[in-house]
Amino acid sequence: MNVIHNILTGLFVLVSFGLCIFVHELGHFLAAKWRKLYIVAFSIGFKKVWSFRRGGVEYRIGMLPFGGYVELPQLEPGSESIMTSEGTPLPVAKPIDRIITAFAGPLFNIFFGIIIGTFLWIHGIPQDTPKMRSFEVASVDEESPEYKAGLRKGDIVYEINGKTFHKNWSGVVEDIIFTVGDVTLSVKRDGSDVPVKYRPIENSKLGKVEKIAYPFFKPKVPLIINKFKKDSPAEKAGLLKNDVLVEINGEQLNDQQDYIRKIDASGGKPLRLKVVREGRTLEFDNIVPVEESEGESAYKIGVAFNAKPSRELSIFQKILSKFGFVEKPTYILNVDTVIEDSPALAAGLQARDQIVAINGKPLENEDALRQTVSAGASAPILLGVAREGKQFEVNIVPELSRYWTIGAGFVFYYHPNPLEQFTETMVKTWKSLRSVASYVTAGKSTLKPQHFSGPVGIVHGMWVITDRGGIVISLYFTVLITYSLAVFNLLPIPVLDGGHIVMAVYEMVFRRKIPERLLKPILYVFVSLLIMMMLFVTFHDLRRLLFSFIK
Repeated sequence: MNVIHNILTGLFVLVSFGLCIFVHELGHFLAAKWRKLYIVAFSIGFKKVWSFRRGGVEYRIGMLPFGGYVELPQLEPGSESIMTSEGTPLPVAKPIDRIITAFAGPLFNIFFGIIIGTFLWIHGIPQDTPKMRSFEVASVDEESPEYKAGLRKGDIVYEINGKTFHKNWSGVVEDIIFTVGDVTLSVKRDGSDVPVKYRPIENSKLGKVEKIAYPFFKPKVPLIINKFKKDSPAEKAGLLKNDVLVEINGEQLNDQQDYIRKIDASGGKPLRLKVVREGRTLEFDNIVPVEESEGESAYKIGVAFNAKPSRELSIFQKILSKFGFVEKPTYILNVDTVIEDSPALAAGLQARDQIVAINGKPLENEDALRQTVSAGASAPILLGVAREGKQFEVNIVPELSRYWTIGAGFVFYYHPNPLEQFTETMVKTWKSLRSVASYVTAGKSTLKPQHFSGPVGIVHGMWVITDRGGIVISLYFTVLITYSLAVFNLLPIPVLDGGHIVMAVYEMVFRRKIPERLLKPILYVFVSLLIMMMLFVTFHDLRRLLFSFIK
């Protein structure tokens, strides 16, 4: 099943990315046909591996899927004597024909984005959280600049950099990442305003390769019930849509994962729920979860942990370790929580314990415990544990754990129309360029040129998004790509569509071409810069891809 899933994911990614390129080149092609320009070839990809000829045009498929082109000799800037491939002289294309043909590629990308965007507008785009006008801080890293600046658990953040917001958590994160200079959070604490101002730093805990200023704090996400399974325990108990679930058995809920963990940890025992409905707090007792028919049973010992290598390796050392030239590091599992009534709790494990060995052997990878439990089913496991400088062993027998549910769902959708999607792409593009420029000129941002992605990074990103988030999220990513492709190509840079348009407008206004002796050096410079930029972003794309392979 995994093989089939990967094949289908790969095909979807290639088709989606290929369509963005194909549509762009199709715009140039159809416009050139309409303006009766001479077309040599229509190619998807570079370095031809297959082609056929029809109607005097050669249609090509290239082995390097990094773009495409329509070969139009009459659009070449500065060319006075233009020939067909058979040596027949061609007239110089009129400026208006060159403008229409150059503009058609980006225009078709926009049309393509509108088509997909209309579907997303109707269907909705899944979100990580509902849109929030404020949020409560659920946790904050005590070593972070946010904590040192005064941010605390329980604070209510209602403004970012002096502006109110109505965004999901991803949107809030983007506002912080795109900030140039200091971030200012307007905070309410015990009814008083507490300004929190700090300089963001790279968060290596969440992005070891990217090294971007992800926040070191997490929000308490409103769990707004918006769907029920028919005849579910939640529906029978009287819960309604738009109820906000805030507690289970007296324990506060921070997010959807917290909700799922507490339901599963119940083991089917009755629950007491607290909800907020239209400003009123209500309690519902004796809600008995039922076994989740869609989930798979699994053996567990009842711990949540985070893994870290016993020693850090450089990327080069990690590559060598893959082939056995450098000894691989062992891993340590830091126990975060021990679930109530679990085998781990019965065996005496505690939060902040460190698991350093399994069945007498050091941990070879961060998934060693999961793999051992999964492979051994209910077979006893001997864990080597470190606690406060002392080491000891505990024997744990995994138990079969089933997934439980009360039938209440929290699915958040966003319904932006195509114009809003296009505007969002423009705003993100502008903020990205501004932040990178600020880093280069003044070091006031954590966004760097190496954070840009080329074709390799885009395809890899689409793969990850499709694999983890599903087709709808991937379609939204496709919309962002096709809009970004349109905007990038409209930049007034020689060799791009925008450059062709600028040169044609110059010719229309001044009734003469830009002198070839002046134009050629400019073209050579910008072609060289474009190639260097592609090599630069591809290098960092491959670096990120390599890191995902060796981590």
